[in-house]
Amino acid sequence: MNDRRHDSRNQPRNPASGRPFAEDFSDGKLTEVHSQLAREKEEPQEGFASIPVFIVFVFCAFGFWAGVYLTRNSGDFSAATFDLDAVKVVADTGPKAFEPDAAKGEKLFAIQCASCHQATGLGQPGVYPPLAGSEWVAGDEARTIKIILAGMVGEIQVKGVTYNNNMPNVGAGLKDSQVANIATYVRQAWGNTYSPVMDTKVAEVRKSIGARGQYSAKELLSEHPITK
Repeated sequence: MNDRRHDSRNQPRNPASGRPFAEDFSDGKLTEVHSQLAREKEEPQEGFASIPVFIVFVFCAFGFWAGVYLTRNSGDFSAATFDLDAVKVVADTGPKAFEPDAAKGEKLFAIQCASCHQATGLGQPGVYPPLAGSEWVAGDEARTIKIILAGMVGEIQVKGVTYNNNMPNVGAGLKDSQVANIATYVRQAWGNTYSPVMDTKVAEVRKSIGARGQYSAKELLSEHPITK
């Protein structure tokens, strides 16, 4: 009886070589293949491997953020900064010097004066006199301040037109700085080109006139004549 287990003709063959697989992958062949694979692998080297650029970038970005955060929130690394019971000392720089502000004056004018004199400064013909180009606004600033503080009553002639009405003392309840800003706005709006008014000047005029009644045109002209 024939033993077919060792008959090479019946064994599977390697298509590449045409020989049986058993011959191509003998112990010797396998050892040779393993040796080749071992030679192809990189040998371990001493030293340090380079870090990927991306990792370096992430690390630097984190370090930068941490530095900025500490700078803004460290409180100079003082324990008192985080002590809720600690007394906070604020430097006293004193009151700021007043500067006439026509923009603020315009807002106050809209509330206190525009209903009669109008936002255009042209007033209402035959009823309320104009402020734009008015000779009463020109010249001595004390005249303008007195009108705002004490008001006016009776006849007044403005730009050749006579008016007879009642202006209340709108500035009596305002601060000196507010009156100064209104006067500054009136003297510099609608083509008027007169000097601004300081709060110290308003305080001076307020003290000089006291709590008095409304002015008449004649009384004001006697104190502050209009020059042409």
